[in-house]
Parts: sequence; structure tokens; C-alpha cells
Amino acid sequence: MKHFLVILLNISLAFGAFAQKKDYKIFQPSSWVDSAMANMTLEEKIGQLFMLAAFSDKEKYNYDDVEELVKDYHIGGVIFFKGGPGRQANFLNRLNEKSKIPLLVGMDAEWGLAMRLDSTINFGYQMPMGAIDNDSLIYKMGREMGRECKRLGVNVSFSPVVDINNNPLNPVINLRSFGENKDAVSRKALAYMRGLQDEHVLAVAKHFPGHGDTETDSHLDLPILNQSRERLDTMELVPFKCLFGMGCGGVMTAHLQIPSYDTTIHTGASLSPAISTLLLRDKMNFQGLAFSDALNMKGVSKYCAAGEVDLKALMAGNDILLYSEDIPKATQLIKNAVDSGCIDIEYINSRVRKILETKQWVGLNRCEYVNPDHLYEDLNRPDALLLKQQLAESAITVIKNKDKLLPFKDLASMKMASIAIGAKETPPFQEMMNLYDQISDFTIPMNADSTVWEKISDTLSHFDMVIISLHNLSNKNTTTYGLSQKAINFVDSLNKHNKCVLVSFGSPYALSRFPDFDHIVCSYQDEAGFQQATASVVFGGVRAHGHLPVTICSDYPYGAGVITSPPIRMKYTLPEDVGMASATLNNIDQIVQSAIRLKAFPGCEILVAKDGKVIYYKSFGDATYTNTNNYVDRQDLYDIASVTKVAATTLAVMRLYEQKKISIDKTLADYLPELKGTNKAGLTIKEIMAHQSGLPADIWFYKKTLDAHDRPDTNYYRKTKNDKYSLRVADSMYLDRSFKDTIYKMMDTVELNKRGKYDYSDIGFMYMQRVVEKVSHTSLDSFVYSNFYKPLGLGTMTFNPRNEFPIYRLMPTEKDTYFRHQLILGYVHDQSAAVLGGVSGNAGLFSNANDLGILMQMLVNGGQYAGVKYFDTATVHKFTRAAFAGNRRGLGWDKPTVPNVNGPTSTYAPSQSFGHTGFTGACVWADPVNNLVYVFLSNRIYPDTDNHKITDLNIRTDIQDVIYQALPKKKVASATVKRTQPQSKTN
Repeated sequence: MKHFLVILLNISLAFGAFAQKKDYKIFQPSSWVDSAMANMTLEEKIGQLFMLAAFSDKEKYNYDDVEELVKDYHIGGVIFFKGGPGRQANFLNRLNEKSKIPLLVGMDAEWGLAMRLDSTINFGYQMPMGAIDNDSLIYKMGREMGRECKRLGVNVSFSPVVDINNNPLNPVINLRSFGENKDAVSRKALAYMRGLQDEHVLAVAKHFPGHGDTETDSHLDLPILNQSRERLDTMELVPFKCLFGMGCGGVMTAHLQIPSYDTTIHTGASLSPAISTLLLRDKMNFQGLAFSDALNMKGVSKYCAAGEVDLKALMAGNDILLYSEDIPKATQLIKNAVDSGCIDIEYINSRVRKILETKQWVGLNRCEYVNPDHLYEDLNRPDALLLKQQLAESAITVIKNKDKLLPFKDLASMKMASIAIGAKETPPFQEMMNLYDQISDFTIPMNADSTVWEKISDTLSHFDMVIISLHNLSNKNTTTYGLSQKAINFVDSLNKHNKCVLVSFGSPYALSRFPDFDHIVCSYQDEAGFQQATASVVFGGVRAHGHLPVTICSDYPYGAGVITSPPIRMKYTLPEDVGMASATLNNIDQIVQSAIRLKAFPGCEILVAKDGKVIYYKSFGDATYTNTNNYVDRQDLYDIASVTKVAATTLAVMRLYEQKKISIDKTLADYLPELKGTNKAGLTIKEIMAHQSGLPADIWFYKKTLDAHDRPDTNYYRKTKNDKYSLRVADSMYLDRSFKDTIYKMMDTVELNKRGKYDYSDIGFMYMQRVVEKVSHTSLDSFVYSNFYKPLGLGTMTFNPRNEFPIYRLMPTEKDTYFRHQLILGYVHDQSAAVLGGVSGNAGLFSNANDLGILMQMLVNGGQYAGVKYFDTATVHKFTRAAFAGNRRGLGWDKPTVPNVNGPTSTYAPSQSFGHTGFTGACVWADPVNNLVYVFLSNRIYPDTDNHKITDLNIRTDIQDVIYQALPKKKVASATVKRTQPQSKTN
């Protein structure tokens, strides 16, 4: 008792008023209970004692059997196992039509309905919950589980598991426990229990009196717990005392033999009056409902016949008999025992009354059927999905982090690889990591041949950093936890020869095989949410907070865990994480799907980020309107056309400006002396970048390379590459590299339009490429790669993607019938950039939406990202604000119109916004006022450039409208003006 008071004191200190005992008033007399009792026969009362097993799984659907038992034996409850929520709801509704008194419905929902049902949320095992410092999250989890249970008509959750897992070899509890510390288990179980019962779902603490220190699975045999009463009282029983004292309404008795309390051979606690009555009821004063563990388990059924085991469990002190194997026989045996006087009728009455009182507390004094409408949506609400994500993020435990390597910071200096051991295909962990950096991914089966291990080991030796992840581990095989000896040897060898990070997606105890790692992460379970959270921790999108809830070995003790630095990179999350609504942003889906139906574009990709968190990131459609399996993917690359001007050329100028190598007030001739004496000599950098230098929009350079029949002239092109014909323009089209001189000559001699007036020009940015390359002594593509793309981890942002990526990852653009006469796939569409070999200051860049989003977020951050300063904030402001009066353009960057109508942005976008659009159907916009990034990519010019529906239908701006309408607590004026975006070749 003294220790129990200490526990309550600790809990009170942790939870404050939350830990005060709450009277749930579950077991209260009522007229409904009195009336029901008065009108029940003995057979009907006995029927209330049973909860029979029901399955809504297609392969094990047992409705007819259950219906017959419910009708004939007046069954009081069902426990649902494997199935689906819709099928279970229909099943339950049909059963309640046959039942005189509504059924008490239970489920093993330890980590949510997903423990038994498809299409529902898996919140995570209890052991990762044990790693979480913030127990209020566990209360929220219990509360949400309770809400979901009620929505499905479930009113009893056989949880929390309050077993203390103080035996690493335990094959049945293990990850189902909060951990090895009795105080922590008590505290977390209390939070979980409170959440359930605050929703009027009965919590059932299990497995009494404690199943943690066993090495036998009670599903297969009867475990024996050889511990003294004193040890049990100060260890295993502590969490039960805590929950009972705080109003827990249910308990489950275990199939577990404890000689210190009952020496009767082959008799588990569930069948022992000494434990289920004397200890549970008399000594511990438990007044709630006691459920036997499933009576079909070998821990009892191996030693006692079906039906007879039910009678023993009832006489031992249980109120409800779970999963009887023979209800007709059990019913007859119990009736005989009452008739013969072996069981007093008041013994039956007291249990039935308590069951009915529980039914009234959960609302079963009247029959209410489960509404099947919107069931999936109600069981997968965005706020619940966000909670699931927060639980996973809070649980990830960085056990060791030598030299504070994690999260990775200097991506430019590391060549990284990831090896997923035991994974059958690329796991979500690797997919998520590739949103942060371009990583070479490998997978290998646990049972791979030695030659495969050797080959991949040799391959990995060429990388600076290897991230090893362990998948499909076993919780039951406590000898190796599913690790093969070859895998163990492989991991040990890698650790000796490479710099490694080891991540385990399974039982923490599996890490005992690897005691010598400097960088080790425990992620507890092989579920997508935990994998994605771990990737975010490793790269700094999320901060690690977890601490080990168990002792793994001397190197990894209980409580070990490093809190990593605050987030440094983008986090991939739900809109609700920033106070926005998924339901509102999902209106984007309708806009896009309508646009695809109208053939505004075949496919697109959209990313939205708020406060440095990606809250919407989706791909739609396919590559070519074919409606085949050629669906677009988030890793596909798009030709971003004129967005190149800001995502490459402008960035380079900004960097050289900060290095004082370029002055925006100087002229072209200051940097390109060959222009002296031409009409371009006096044009300033500022004028050129703001599009008011008088330079023409474009020059059709490519036409000079065509013959009289408008076909590629063989004087300029060859089908195969050689030293002279080395500029690849398309498949089997190599241009004479000396043609670049012709291009420059045409640029330098072209007439100017009116200077000082806004007139959009590609030529100006082709000049800026020449300036950048002359000043930096580096090609534009190399300059931006080394200065920006590589250190930012932008693995898809590149010129000439055919040199790096497979064709299936490249979105097609135009079916060219006037220049290259072929489908343009992975080559820049812009003809001027094409004849420059794919690298130009005006176009040529390819990317996915994610990489553009990161780039724009860096600028929204004032020029900083992941602890690296790319620009001074003043430089960002200088280039992204309007450069001249009467001209909305910044230096390189486009801006909203003033007033903000008939422009390139939503009418809701503030004047501080900056971005750019592209001819191929792209746009990027950043709003530093609302810390908002919007990226839209499409291949709207497939199959030809005459398709202007993307502009005519205001698709990009309508999407941006939705984003602003979803902002939290923001009053947005009604958009009454219909916008139009004049379409030019490169806009």
C-alpha cells in the first residue's frame, strides 16, 4: 500500500488534477436494470455471462453461427476479431435485431481498431508509447480510440495492457507493454484508461496479475510465473492497483499459473479463486467487471474440457466468459451448478446486474444501430491521423548520436546510401528519405545468398554514409528476433568499414545484437507512419524526443535517448498540423480532376507548404491522357520552363551579388566586354532582370538550323555524337557545338524595343547566363548544382535529366512537328535552350514539386535552410520586391499585380509574394507574410502547345484561392474578379 501511494503521488505530480480519482459511476442501480433483471429467466441470465467470438473477415465470416447462439442462448455480448468496419457494423446491426437486450461489444483494440480491422488507424504498439515523454498524447490516443469504438458500436476495449515487460524473452507481451518500469507503466496506462472511459468505453486492464515476466505464450501453453507474493505485490500488481484506484471499470484475468498464490497444477489465474477472487476482489478491492481471457487459448483449453473451463472461470470469480468454445455445454453445466446449489443464484444475479449496469453506462439501455454512412471517413478523421503521426514522431528514440551527427546537416559533403534489410520492396522509410536528399537505395532479403551480401557490401563501400534499416523483424522469436546470422554479420561488417546509422523497425531487444554502434535509432515497429517519422528525425524535419522504455543491453539502458536539435528542414504532415483543414484543401482535388477531364493537361503535381511544413503533396492523372497504368508519381520530373529563370539564373546572380562579383547597377559591357560598341553595352543588370531593358521576347535561333523543308539541316546536325556535333537537342539529334557562337552573334546584333518599359524577355536571361558563367568561370548548371541543389538535397532538380534519370520518371512535353519531329521527353521543350544543349538562362531546368518547394522555403526563410545561410535576408528582399515603379516585376522574380487582379496569382496573395510561371504549365509562388509556398507542375503542352485551357480555366490561380481560403483564422475577401493570364511562349 505504501508503494502504491508513492506511485499515486508521482502520477499526481506528472498529471496534476488529471490524476485525481474520477468516479465514472459505472455500477449504479437503475430502474432499467431492475426491470431487466425482474423479467429474465435463469437461462437468459446465464446468457449474459458470455461474450462469443465474431468475425467479419471475408474468409472467416461466422454470422449464421453467432446469430443462432445469440437467439437460442440469449448471449449478452460479442467480441469481434478480424474483419472490416463496414462488414462488422452490418454484422452487429443484424445481431442486435435478434437480441432482447443490446449486446455488449468488445474488441482487442490495444493499438486501435486496426489491431483487428482493415481500413482503420493503427496508433502504435504500447511500447513506443512507453518511449513518449508527453503522456497527455497517450490520453488523447485513448480518447480518440474511445470515440472510434463508439462510432462502430464497440463499448468495451480490452486495453490497456498493464503488464510490465521485465523479461526480454517474453514472446507474447513484448511490444504490447509500455515497458519495464512499473511507475511509467502505471502512469501511461492510467492516461490511456482515462481517455477510453471519458468516452464511456469500458477500459479493461490486462493481463491480471501480470504477464510480463514469462517466456511462454499462453495462446500455446500455460506459462508459470515463479515469483514470490512480495515481488508480485511490489512489481506486477502495481499498475493494476493504480488503475483500480482510479476507477478502471474492467480487468482481464490471465491464463497464467502463479504457485505463490495457487499450487493447483495446471490452473491459471483465470481459473483460480485464490487469484480471481481472494486477491483481485478481496485484497485489491476491485469492484468492476472481470473478464476471463479467451477460453479457447491453450493455456486453459489444453488442461480443461470445453464447457467445463467456462464453469471453472465463472466459479473462480470472473463476471464475463470470453470466447467460449462450447456455449451450449457451458450453459448447461452452469445451470446444473445453480440447480444443484453448487452456485448460489445470487452469485449469478450479482454478475448479471453488474453487466447490465455496465450496459446502461455505455448507453445500451436502448438499442442504437451503427450508422454505416461515412463510416470510413469517421474512423479516419484528419485530426486522428495527425494524432497517429504525432505519437510516432514522439516515440522515435535516438539511442546514440556521436558527435551530434543526426540530424544530417552537411548534405553536400556526403554520398549517402540506404540498405533496407528484410524489406521486400522499397519501404516508406527510403521513400521519405528521398524527399530530403537523393539517396542510393538498396534492399536485401533476410535470407539472401552469401554472394548477394558480398556484392552489396562491395557496392556500399563506395559511400560516405550508409543508413541501415532492419525490417520485418519478429516479436515472438526472442532468440534472433527474426534476424538471420548473415544479416547480423553483414551489419557488423558494415559498421567496421563504413560510417553507419542503424535503424530498427521492430522490438528494441533486437538491437542487443549490435552493441557497438555510434549512431543508432529505435523505431519500434515496421509501420509506414513510424518509418516516415524516422526519416523525418534522421534529416531534421522532426525533433527526436523518445527514451527507451526497456533495457536492451548495457550499452543501451532503460531511459537512453538523445533529444536532437530543433527541426531544420521541411516536415511532411497534415494540414491540421498548422491549423488548416484537409477538407478545404481537398477542394484542390476537384479542380484538378475537372481540369484533367477537360484535357487542360494530362498530369500534374502540387505541393503546398505552410510554416515550413508540407501539408499537401499530390500527383494526379497520367503522362499522356492514355488512362493506362502510366500514372504520374511524386518523383517524376517536369520541364519547368521559365521557372528556370528564378530557380537557376536568378539564384546564381543573387549569390554573385552577395560576393560583390556582380552589381545590379552595372552594365552588360562591364561583364561582357565583347558587347562594347553594341546597342546592348549600356543595358544594366537591373533593367534586364526586371524585363525593361528593351530586349526582345525571343529570337527563333532554331530556325536557322532547318533546311528549306523545315527539317533539321544536315549541315548542323548528326544522328550520333562526336567532338564537333556534341550538343544533344533530342533523340538522335546532335547539333554542331559551334552554333553557340551563331546564337551569341544573333543576340548581340538584334534590335531593341523601347527601353524602360516592362516587356518580358527570354533573351535577357540568356545574357544573364553569359554574365554568370563569365564572372564565376563555371557553367550555369554546375554553379547552381554545387552552390544550391546539392547542399539543399534537391535530388531531382537538374538540367538535361536524360543524363541522370530513367525515361519512365520524365514527363513528356510536346509532340514536336515543326523542329525536332518527335516526342520531346526529357529534353528541354524551349527551342532556344535546346540549341544551347539544354542549359540556358531562360529555360532547361527539370524538377519535381518537392525540390522546388524546398528551394522556395529557403527563400521564405530569408535565405536560410537546414542551418546553412545561402543568402542574407536583405538580398532576398532586394531581389523579390518590385525593382521599378510601374513594373510589378522584381529582379528575376514575378510579383502579384497591383491592384491584385488579372494577374498571375490569386487575388488573395499579398504584395510581398514572389514567384514565377512557366510555359509548360508550371508555377511557383512564395508568400513570406503567411509563410506559404505553392508549387504547381504540369505537362499542359502535351501533345501540342495550342492548349491554353490551364489559363482559360484559371486552374493555377483557383488552386491558390483554395489555399488561402484554408488558412487558419484568416479573413479572405471574396474573389469577385475573373482572372486571366495572358499566355506567351515563356511566361
